[in-house]
Amino acid sequence: MTITRSDAWSAVNFFMLVACTALSLSFTVSLLFYKMGLPTDIGAYIRLNLFVSACVALPTAIIASLHDFHMRAYQRRLEEMAWTDALTGLLNRRFFIHAAEEERSRMRRTRQSAALVLIDLDHFKQVNDLHGHTGGDVVLKEVAAIAHSELRGPFDRLGRWGGEEFVVLLSCVDQEQAMLVCERLRRRIEQTIVRIGTKEVSVTASFGMCMMSPETPLNAAIECADGALYAVKRTGRNHVLCHQVPEGDAAPIVTSLPVRRRFGARGQQVAAAPLPANDGERVSGRKAASS
Repeated sequence: MTITRSDAWSAVNFFMLVACTALSLSFTVSLLFYKMGLPTDIGAYIRLNLFVSACVALPTAIIASLHDFHMRAYQRRLEEMAWTDALTGLLNRRFFIHAAEEERSRMRRTRQSAALVLIDLDHFKQVNDLHGHTGGDVVLKEVAAIAHSELRGPFDRLGRWGGEEFVVLLSCVDQEQAMLVCERLRRRIEQTIVRIGTKEVSVTASFGMCMMSPETPLNAAIECADGALYAVKRTGRNHVLCHQVPEGDAAPIVTSLPVRRRFGARGQQVAAAPLPANDGERVSGRKAASS
């Protein structure tokens, strides 16, 4: 259980509140008894009363503050479990969709575009077969950490879509910028060596991307990106491909499994327009789109 500075400060404040309240009540009761003329020596009576009250108030305050501290920590942990993936620490599917809908609302105000990207690790079943699910989990966590380091902190959204698939929402980008981000991340994953015990493992990833305008339904964008990812898988894997949402296309509602696994191949996809060369390289999405 992680202890934050905010939790510790809240526990101290709660302790002081309970202790001061108990001592104040004790002192008030002492004064009332004095007004009634019960004690003969008011000084000794107040000192004794405060001593007894402190012996009761301080343990009570400690117990109450510890209880409040643990309640806050467990509540925060439950909230994290509700919206994060337990293995990678990324957003889970449900909360990613919620965050993406919030981003769409912001896009309608700012009139800016975004890109939705589905990432699938290539031949990941072989990793599980050769190194077990524990080894596969190590690879998934490493890829999640790489993706998180390549994105722009709170501006972009990163989640685990399911199994070996990840999902990214790049905010405030055009198609060329989004393709460059995806290509940089693809190369980073390809070049990374993951150590599983005494063995070294490397994986590649396929990227399916869809550009989103403020009017693009989220379901349509996910369906479009999944179609691009499916096309990448059929044409060699380990590159980036962008599709556009067909006009007037009604996308199915997103449920529990990746769209591709439920609906199969796509028949109406539009390949991304070619992008200019970058540092002597052509974006791999152009090669896939032309194939």
